[in-house]
Amino acid sequence: MTNTQDGPRTPQEIAELFTIAGRETEAIQQLTGCVEQLHEVQAAKRELASLTPAEVRAALEFRRAGLGEAG
Repeated sequence: MTNTQDGPRTPQEIAELFTIAGRETEAIQQLTGCVEQLHEVQAAKRELASLTPAEVRAALEFRRAGLGEAG
């Protein structure tokens, strides 16, 4: 929200500012969750990069078998 008028803000504009500022904790919690998820993704990618070709094949076969049963 930007103030496009010269002079004092209206009570409605000020109320909107309070509403936006009140969402700070929620925004921080969402961001924290996203950062935690990103760390998990990066750790999983590091582990996947260290797998042998045989381990990758076995895991892909396992996933295919599981998906086949669900369908």
